[in-house]
Amino acid sequence: MTKEQNSKSLSNNNTLLSATAHNIIYENDLNILLIQGTDKEIINMTKKEIIENLFLLEKQSHIKYFVTKPVLKLIDLNLSNSQLYNIPNSLNMLKELQYLNLNNNCLSFLSNVICELHQLKKLYVSQNKLNQLPSNLGNLLNLEVLSLNTNHLTNLPDSCAKLNKLEVLYLNDNKFKWIPNCISKGMKNLQILEFSCNINSKLDFYPLSTNLTTFYAEKNNVCLSFPKWILNSRYKKLETVSLNETRFQTLNLPKKSSISYVKKLLMKQCNLSTEDIETIIIGMTNLEELIIGNGKVCYQNFFTTMPINTKKILSSLKTIDICNTGLSSIPEMINKFTNLSELNLGYNNIFFLPEEICSLKNLSRLIINNNHLTNLPENIGELTLLEELKLRHNYLNELPESIKLLHNLKYIDLYNNEFEMAPEIIFNLPNLKGLDFEQNYFSTECLWYTRCPNYKDMRDTLRHYWLDPIFGYESPCGSKMKSPTGSEKSFSSSSSSFDECLLCVLPEGSHNEIFDEHWDSSEDSADEFDPHENKEPKRRTFPPFTFYQPFEQIYRPADFHEDRIMTRVLKMLQNGTLVWLSNYEEGQFEDP
Repeated sequence: MTKEQNSKSLSNNNTLLSATAHNIIYENDLNILLIQGTDKEIINMTKKEIIENLFLLEKQSHIKYFVTKPVLKLIDLNLSNSQLYNIPNSLNMLKELQYLNLNNNCLSFLSNVICELHQLKKLYVSQNKLNQLPSNLGNLLNLEVLSLNTNHLTNLPDSCAKLNKLEVLYLNDNKFKWIPNCISKGMKNLQILEFSCNINSKLDFYPLSTNLTTFYAEKNNVCLSFPKWILNSRYKKLETVSLNETRFQTLNLPKKSSISYVKKLLMKQCNLSTEDIETIIIGMTNLEELIIGNGKVCYQNFFTTMPINTKKILSSLKTIDICNTGLSSIPEMINKFTNLSELNLGYNNIFFLPEEICSLKNLSRLIINNNHLTNLPENIGELTLLEELKLRHNYLNELPESIKLLHNLKYIDLYNNEFEMAPEIIFNLPNLKGLDFEQNYFSTECLWYTRCPNYKDMRDTLRHYWLDPIFGYESPCGSKMKSPTGSEKSFSSSSSSFDECLLCVLPEGSHNEIFDEHWDSSEDSADEFDPHENKEPKRRTFPPFTFYQPFEQIYRPADFHEDRIMTRVLKMLQNGTLVWLSNYEEGQFEDP
């Protein structure tokens, strides 16, 4: 077959495309692979065709020129999801190969032929069954990215220390018991190290690379000790450390704190106390994000106070997430975090917000749902950059007048509070996009305000934008009403009766003509009358550390029972206040 016939054949099969060199294109799940040739062409082949041609090259029989030449010049080869059990030896003929993807196959070992691809820059062998690697893997001196996630590896070859161009190393979900020695002896340019889901592994090592920017070691169960190397001033480029859901037998923190350059610290569900966090962050002068909340019940962080007292440069913090940690109060010193833009206090035991919180002029997102707030600070309107305000599941029944100054507010969530009518002040906010008034003591069916002609659309917008990460959004909607039977019932959003809608917003002391009953709240009413007595308690959720609602009076019948007579007699005998006389009859002091 001539070269002209070859081109014609390829064109007829739509397999030959023209493109600029060094571009990689994917189309219709077919690999469009760059080749280096005089024509700088791209050949379009399926994974099956590529594998067949590789094995064909290995057998060295009936090799077609128009197929073989392009395959030999491949730069990018994606064989992921191909059910491969082994790699053909002919792979070493792809001398120009720079990118090789073998993800999600059935490889139990990696052939030595891989180590002959000296131009390789990116190697992906995740989601296989590897339990060992070639001893000479370090020959891939140009390797920049190595992904070995989700295998059965327990170590890396010592030769990997020579991979000084390696920038990204993924070792998640393997069986490592410690971070491989080759990382502490070599890999001088390593920048990203991911080591999550290696159960009970040892993390306290010192990597040789001072170029590390990111370290992930999440969900490692219980590790021997805290990786205190992240607090060392040697690692000036280290910005992100994530240890979520990893616990430590001992923190073993240095007695003298040194400067740490970490900007983002994530330690959710690490079973830490206030003192632990304060000791860890004391030297983090550049810390911008502190994510230490909880999302689940097990192994929670628990804080009696916000662990921020030891922070030296307070203005660096921009994000604090301390949700679901049993927190009961916000310190007045919160006003010193002048650059704080996001504050998550949800799912705690907070009863009020200090006025000092209104000094956070850069705050754009305030989350304080599932607490016990009965009111908001009067000067909350001073948070002029606030865009999101989440107040669902509290006890609010009114909003401060200053809330009208929140001109940048886009989303406000007031689901399940104590409002008896919709606060008109909300509908004067010029940039409001989403709000939720459901599960209050008024109907949302009859919101007639001109600023909110389509309340349901605004409610759906908020719920779509701001899904709750822990409990989601409850399905019941509508309002809770004072029913004529004296019990609370849920107002169905499907109801179309306008009279029923008006019923829920009647002020106390007015006459209900529909049910002919009077809600009397005058001073001459009976002392035992409570105008709110028909409101049944709402279902509440509390953090796992709150076994009873704080300050709630619990009725315990045993507190009102006298001790048994014999018990009291024995105590008196022991105290010497009673002398046993011989004329006491048997059973005289038994309870009747």
